[in-house]
Amino acid sequence: MPSSKANRKFMESAVEEMRKSLSEHKHKQDPLVGAVLVRANGKVLAATHRGDLRVGDHAEYTLIERYLSDKNLDGATLYVTLEPCTRRNPPKKPCAERVVGARIKRVFVGMTDPNPDICGRGVQYLMNHGVEVDFFDLDLVHRIMETNREFIDYWEAAEITTSTLAEPFEGPSGKELEVVERASLDDLSRDALSRYVSGRKKKKRVPSNELWELMERAGYVGRTKKGQVAPTMAGIILFATEPAEILPQCRVAIEAKKAGRTVSGDFEGPLLGFRDHLERFFKEQMRQFTEVRELDRIQVAEYPMEAIREAAFNAVIHRDYEAGARVHITLKETEVEVRSPGGLLKPLSLSRIRAFNAAPYSRNPHIALAVQRMGWIEEKGSGLARMRDAMITHGLRPPVFDFADGYFVVTLPGQDQVWSATQLAPELLAKLEDRQKMMIDFVREQGKITRTDCVKRFKVSAKTATRELNRLVEVGVLEKREKGPATHYVLSGT
Repeated sequence: MPSSKANRKFMESAVEEMRKSLSEHKHKQDPLVGAVLVRANGKVLAATHRGDLRVGDHAEYTLIERYLSDKNLDGATLYVTLEPCTRRNPPKKPCAERVVGARIKRVFVGMTDPNPDICGRGVQYLMNHGVEVDFFDLDLVHRIMETNREFIDYWEAAEITTSTLAEPFEGPSGKELEVVERASLDDLSRDALSRYVSGRKKKKRVPSNELWELMERAGYVGRTKKGQVAPTMAGIILFATEPAEILPQCRVAIEAKKAGRTVSGDFEGPLLGFRDHLERFFKEQMRQFTEVRELDRIQVAEYPMEAIREAAFNAVIHRDYEAGARVHITLKETEVEVRSPGGLLKPLSLSRIRAFNAAPYSRNPHIALAVQRMGWIEEKGSGLARMRDAMITHGLRPPVFDFADGYFVVTLPGQDQVWSATQLAPELLAKLEDRQKMMIDFVREQGKITRTDCVKRFKVSAKTATRELNRLVEVGVLEKREKGPATHYVLSGT
């Protein structure tokens, strides 16, 4: 299998191919897709892009059926900027099936399909058939998404249909779209529906047949076995007046433990009301500190609300709703802990999450899309980095990620766990590259860093490591200590 450095090179090659893509439609934006196929020994077999040999041909088809039809692809690795498709109009064959049929061993995917009815289905199909799947590095994912911005915007604004979900499917887009037979449209909150309609700038009367048609296309209501219109699980979670009465796992346990007592602030309403409830509770329960800035005294909250919001929304949006457990959010004496039922959705990995290098991939894309349309989620894939930056800017350690007892756990360390007096101003943080931020994290964890540490940890050359370290010295974040082989770097002021 190619090394990590080689993987990066092939990912970058696929991105370059992507930029050459040719679109075949005039009424809608087609995706720009690049693909590179590599043997197990690291030799490139071929590289191509959408529309390379013929307008409309998918990149995977061009690779497997046109360029390499006479080659044995057993054990090869595919790097493709968009997840392989799972549906084509007959007699065309879906790209995911072609990949499996060619016995390709591993696939690196740039971004998932922005249509929430399709999102993750190509990835899941590959894994179901024994193909190893991983994602591109996050900076390249952002590059791919930016290049495909019109394609993404088209699907995020589209009124989609859930007709493609008739076949069984075990990955994302499945459970959230199940119709809850025992619920009715009367269970949905008129206020939550109005907020959603207003947030989407739709002129729909609440309630009305036009509204239910919109909601059915979006996957928030569906048809029961008797043909009646009823909420889906996503509809209950987002809009029900009391979702926990219908789905007990929807209740979010929120509490503050301080000074030997516990203050409860559980949330049982529709998800569209969650943000206001969360912020109100934490603003009331968090400690406030007085910080002197020049001649002014400013009240500063114990934790940055942006980081709490990101951790909490990730928990309620991406959790496993099939599990009966609840999300738990706890403000403790020295930290905030957010526990979300279920593990990470494969192929996401804890190592990528901990490196803040995880591509956007949701277990519940329809729920995520509703919250995003309300403006409560910013650019996909940037949430972890925003959480980290908010913590560092606040003078706190970055978030910590782990698994425990069937929960994915995010911990936001508090003032009592501050590594040092070093605090990065927002304007300085904005100038630093992601790798430089991770180098700072390394120093805060280990107490110091050497050029050799950088080379091994971040897979860069000695020259690049020296340049990055010198940059951090120049901006006043690190100080250089000792000379020769003993040279190392520490946080300024320590």
